[in-house]
Amino acid sequence: MQVLTAQQPAAVETNEQIFARVYSLVSGNAARGSDPPKVVCLLKPYVNTMGKLHLAAGTLEVRLHEMIASAPATVREALAWILVSKLFRKHAPPHFLLHYRQYMNRKDVRHTHQAVRRVRGRKFVSGPQGGHYDLDAIYLDLQARYFHPLMPKPLLGWSRRPSRTLLGHFDSAHNAIILSSILDRPSVPRLAVEYVLYHEMLHLKHPVEHRGSRRRVHTRDFLAAEKLFLGLKEAKEMLKKL
Repeated sequence: MQVLTAQQPAAVETNEQIFARVYSLVSGNAARGSDPPKVVCLLKPYVNTMGKLHLAAGTLEVRLHEMIASAPATVREALAWILVSKLFRKHAPPHFLLHYRQYMNRKDVRHTHQAVRRVRGRKFVSGPQGGHYDLDAIYLDLQARYFHPLMPKPLLGWSRRPSRTLLGHFDSAHNAIILSSILDRPSVPRLAVEYVLYHEMLHLKHPVEHRGSRRRVHTRDFLAAEKLFLGLKEAKEMLKKL
């Protein structure tokens, strides 16, 4: 059985040293007495990804988001275990996964990440008017029936590609609701479009809950409110036929 504490981390380690040590443990080089590959760490202006690895010609290139590159050493080590384990198609030890998730779910970290996404992320928003349906009109109708009249309206738009798997999503970083353009067709009943938009509007009213390492997108209040939609069963049946 592999002992994860075979080599104790130094008092102060660089990112290169952390990834080299973890690589040796995951790959088995430490047990065989083999030297780890040369490790080169690069900072990348990622939007969502915290890190990527590329191994070639005896060099392990570690590409890190600057948020994680300056995180506490224990968090950087946790990410190293996650990325290197993935490189070798292994499962990272659960306690490292838990520690990393707890850090990423911290309120200050989440807010910083949201700010980075807002500045760097490119969000295409077509506008509410589609070829058949006007999301502005549907939004105002749903707002009057189910929500507070003063609830702020986000950006509304249709996706560039007609996805069948992702019918809608709410992007909190850009305050935008995007519906799949597959719904913008005469053959799709308005009730189905209303339900998808209503579902995404609920994300405005009932934000994601963060507790420790857990992230709950559909809270109890969210699910209870979703059941208030008139024609819920019929709408879901319509969407199954797309």
